[in-house]
Amino acid sequence: MDYDLTRLGWREFEHLSQALAKCVLGPGVAVFGDGKDGGREAAFTGAVPYPNELQPWDGYGVIQAKFKLRSQGVSSGTEWLERQIEAEFKAWLHPDSKRGQMPEYLVFTTNVPLSPIPETGGIARVDRLISSYAQNPRVTLKGWAVWHGDEICRFLDIHDGVRRAFAHFITPGDVLSRLLTTVSDADAETAELIRAHAGRELLSDQWVRLGQAGARTEDQKTRLGPVAVDLRANFEQRETRPQVERAPIYQAEPGSYATRVAAYVLERGDTVLRPSRYTSTEARNVVLIGGPGQGKSTLGQLICQAYRVALLDKEGEHLLTVEARAVLHSLRRDFRAIGLQPPQGRRWPIRIALNQYANAILGGEDISLLRFLADRVGHRSSVPVTSIHIKRWLRTWPCLLVLDGLDEVVSHQTREEVMSRISDFLLEARQIDADLLVVATTRPQGYKGEFHTGDYETLTLTPMPDDDALHYAERLSAARHHDDPEMRETVMERVRTAIYEEGTTRLMRSPLQVTIMSLLVERRARLPQNRYELFDAYYDTIYAREVDKPGVTGQLLADHRLQIDWLHQHVGLLLQTRAARSEELDAVIEVDELREHIRQRLHEETEDQEEAESLAGSLLEAATDRLVLLVAPNAGYIGFEVRSLQEYMAARALISGPEADILPRLESLAPSHSWRNTWMLAAAGIFTHRPHLRSDLINALRSVDSRDAVTLILTPGAQLALDLLDDDFTRHHPRFHNLLVEYAATLVGRPPRSDLLLHTARTLTSAAERHEQARIRVEYAIRDALSARDARLLTALGVLTFLARAQGAGNSWARRLLATTTQRLKANERAAAAVLSSQYLSGMIPDLPSPSFSVQSESNLAQHLRDRLPDGVPSEPPLQRFLSALERHPVQHFQVEDTILPIVEPSIPLDTDGARAATGHPQAIEACVNVINDQQLTTWQITMTFTQLLDLLAYPSLLPPGDLGVTGIS
Repeated sequence: MDYDLTRLGWREFEHLSQALAKCVLGPGVAVFGDGKDGGREAAFTGAVPYPNELQPWDGYGVIQAKFKLRSQGVSSGTEWLERQIEAEFKAWLHPDSKRGQMPEYLVFTTNVPLSPIPETGGIARVDRLISSYAQNPRVTLKGWAVWHGDEICRFLDIHDGVRRAFAHFITPGDVLSRLLTTVSDADAETAELIRAHAGRELLSDQWVRLGQAGARTEDQKTRLGPVAVDLRANFEQRETRPQVERAPIYQAEPGSYATRVAAYVLERGDTVLRPSRYTSTEARNVVLIGGPGQGKSTLGQLICQAYRVALLDKEGEHLLTVEARAVLHSLRRDFRAIGLQPPQGRRWPIRIALNQYANAILGGEDISLLRFLADRVGHRSSVPVTSIHIKRWLRTWPCLLVLDGLDEVVSHQTREEVMSRISDFLLEARQIDADLLVVATTRPQGYKGEFHTGDYETLTLTPMPDDDALHYAERLSAARHHDDPEMRETVMERVRTAIYEEGTTRLMRSPLQVTIMSLLVERRARLPQNRYELFDAYYDTIYAREVDKPGVTGQLLADHRLQIDWLHQHVGLLLQTRAARSEELDAVIEVDELREHIRQRLHEETEDQEEAESLAGSLLEAATDRLVLLVAPNAGYIGFEVRSLQEYMAARALISGPEADILPRLESLAPSHSWRNTWMLAAAGIFTHRPHLRSDLINALRSVDSRDAVTLILTPGAQLALDLLDDDFTRHHPRFHNLLVEYAATLVGRPPRSDLLLHTARTLTSAAERHEQARIRVEYAIRDALSARDARLLTALGVLTFLARAQGAGNSWARRLLATTTQRLKANERAAAAVLSSQYLSGMIPDLPSPSFSVQSESNLAQHLRDRLPDGVPSEPPLQRFLSALERHPVQHFQVEDTILPIVEPSIPLDTDGARAATGHPQAIEACVNVINDQQLTTWQITMTFTQLLDLLAYPSLLPPGDLGVTGIS
């Protein structure tokens, strides 16, 4: 059988060549990873049974792979290969060559087919070329071989294991139809089930969830393809440039790289990830982190569709419906339009909403993720799909699994159970040598690194640059107004104005924001100035649009605006509260329950039972069928399809009612990660609609942090001040901007925290550049922390470094102060600062030694905590489990210059079952507080680690108890 070797790419062709070399030449072949290899992909020393056992090669041999990206005929391929081989011999013979020993045996592998014609064919020409070099007295060749494209195909026929591992690249044509000939033990029934599932998902995933954001035309939903864009994301904890062929790489500063998510994931999938063949030290999976409305879920949808288009090859189109073929053709065109290249490796994609899986677990089902996958694949299938089918397919064919929305699993206990079952599934997949790529998504709020850094590479979505926002707006406008070029141009002209105006540019940094702004500029002259105003204007716009329409429903909406507003706020707050308290994970409410809530509300107002009953159904129908913020994702249920809109409505509810209740309500919610976005929207709502409460809101942040010893350490209020500065809705209010800067700058006077240091530095640097009074406040906080000569000095150094690196004469003070400070550091301060700079700041702090870590001794976290327990050695099981977990967390004591520094092993997660056993336990919390308060400069990393533990253990006690006290809603 002939195989399609052109899809492999140079890296996977090297891996294929290495695998075949081990099969053909024997297990003694040593393979080399990516990077400089001294002119070799593999090598051997000694006897190998080639060309046969009777005439074995015996000596030092090298295997080199030569991959031609595009084949342009046999003749041109031969000439290209001759040039490649000549270049290799010249490199070996160069007087300054550093390649080392000249091989005695040489194998060139190539995807180029060579003609077998005697004398003039490619095989003969290449053989003569190598033979001519072999005559050189400096060349020690005793034997050579060229494994060209046709010969590699014959090797693949023989070596089943290699063929199976690379089948998703090399299978030509309709891969699902040819599966039985490519992989001998594949199950035909399973292949057909997978084809049917891919076809169904191709159709169901063709729509984007933008109807409720105004992207829905009067009678048509919006397709993913015409509005799809690939978004930028930063690599986290990567100091070297990613080695990629096709995905773009951007570098903002040394040690900081970004890429396009879909292109990068598709290229990551163009690697054989079977545990038996994956030799790279890099994480094989990806976790995508992004804020509300940044497009995480849509990117997962886009990546899955790209794999379905590749899997449902042109030769197999005749097996699809006319509708599915039309979607397939359309997506191919749309992907070409945005420059998204199709994956070379055809993986079977499946996407799982983690809150749905969590609900299945909470519903009492003892369901593994494998079984849940089978149920999902079997949905709407005429044939039952079992775990055996899925497991067989995982063993047979490479797969992509998208785990979407970990942040929507709010309960720590449920999240832990979900992650445990994901781990069980991944372990089972490894045991069957599955070629599995996992892409997980989550918001940053409340994310504790559940997707382990050793297994997952972290990508963090960035705010959309102006060019990206314009590109997306253009595609969206073309899709919405494809038959009205004048309106399309009007919208784009206004969008361009909005992007370049200071007041609105920050409101166009996510796909959701650009979508809403594009709708607003169709109808409004004045544009919103903060996120709350953005959602407010959107809601008012679509409400006015529906009221203006003739008919009974338009009149109903006009007459009952207060009730409709209450309905949306009620559902938003109710669902947000339930999710935060983990009563329910799905953002939905039963229709009958909601109708009863509306009826009770109307009965209180009208005191007419019959009228309330009749009107409740009409209002619910008008809200769901015409305003489309509320939708029915499943029969009998109602919810917000876009979570940001649910949070906006919940925020409206939070700032409603008696003013005396508003700030205490917000103060009680301030420490909660799951309420963070809602809280921020509510704060913006206060600045918009209740300006007399602005000062009180900022004072409330201080009250949050002074509640007790725990909040004094965790400072949720100061962190909210940072977030409020990032949202920038105080830009027209310098007094309040400076008050926020003053309180956010108190974080400079805290020991360093890995989750806050960069955020604090970047935000305060930006704020200080805007107002001189803000700069003075930041400078004062830095000088005060530097004078402390303890761990606070390190945080101040980090922030000061960012300020000193910022452009502009206004930061000359920071450059002078940084130079003076680093020169005056004592030995222990230099050592501690050097570790901070190398581990968390990519070596940004100048004039410090590069730490040469020398381990002097080892301990564990429990040793740092045990003596601080109030009653000595614990007898309670939760505390014993807690200490046992900390005993398994090593601490290495390094000597940096002349100073000993304890450093916690970063690759082991703190969020374990044992650690969580002490959640809410007062003795464990008090002990962590004692460790933190006893901090010293050289133990700053111990302090940082126990601050993370404190956040884990004390979090439930910081949440609001009982009712939020929203009149008519709770």
